[in-house]
Amino acid sequence: MLKIKSLGLSIIAASVVFGSQALASVPTSVLDQSTDSYFWNVHPEMLNRSIQPHQTQYKKEWLAIREVLRDRLVWMELPYCYAEPGTYGYEVEDYGETVTALTDVVFYARHPELNGRKIRPGETALVEEWKAIARMFPPSLC
Repeated sequence: MLKIKSLGLSIIAASVVFGSQALASVPTSVLDQSTDSYFWNVHPEMLNRSIQPHQTQYKKEWLAIREVLRDRLVWMELPYCYAEPGTYGYEVEDYGETVTALTDVVFYARHPELNGRKIRPGETALVEEWKAIARMFPPSLC
């Protein structure tokens, strides 16, 4: 979860105009920092480390997470549980749906042979793996 307090006067001004709506596009640096944060939930061993060229699975998962976040980060007043009232920044608007989408993309990046098909009830190992990925994300933003 990214806790940006200030991104400059132009973005602060935009927050007054747009409120909690997404701006035209999320700055690349913000998108990358948010992606890193969610990636580190799944791979804490990579905290503050760069993905190396030979680490193709990490790269696939990082890119999949980034794609989910691209359209889900919005400029909004940050929750009071971790920011002062009136503080704006980029955050996901619907955390629960985002966690489900993130869990799906990480799971299917690890299992390309499934081609995105749903897990069948009898595939208990896959069900447990999906649940384990979901548990890696905090249950809420606060």
